[in-house]
Amino acid sequence: MMKKLVGMMLLSIVLTLSMGVNVSAADSQDEKMETALKLVDETNSQINWLIEKAQVAGDMLREDYLKDMETIENEEEAASRTEKYNQDLDALIALLDQTTRTLTQTTIAAVGELGVTAECEWVLVEIADRQVWIDPVRVVGF
Repeated sequence: MMKKLVGMMLLSIVLTLSMGVNVSAADSQDEKMETALKLVDETNSQINWLIEKAQVAGDMLREDYLKDMETIENEEEAASRTEKYNQDLDALIALLDQTTRTLTQTTIAAVGELGVTAECEWVLVEIADRQVWIDPVRVVGF
């Protein structure tokens, strides 16, 4: 189950990163600003999409874990299953975090080349039974 989820997330990441951040040569300051805002919007859309996918995957992990826990009577087996659930969820969250950080850093650098200042704007996101901070981009100056 976790292999399918990680595979799905990796495919999503590859597709997201393959779109890349494309900085075209803009002539005027208005064009540069428009291009920068478009890049920020596209990146934030990609991040939101990845968050949604991670939330669905996290919910599936949690549902499977809770179903398993209903049938497990052995304390050692329950501890083992809980450890596996936590490891799988940690891996999912780490993958989301690393991917969104990469997207954010790439976009901040790209819009910086256009003369626009952007930064991470941390938002609290719920993945299964955890809350994590994820970093969309916010324009702060130009």
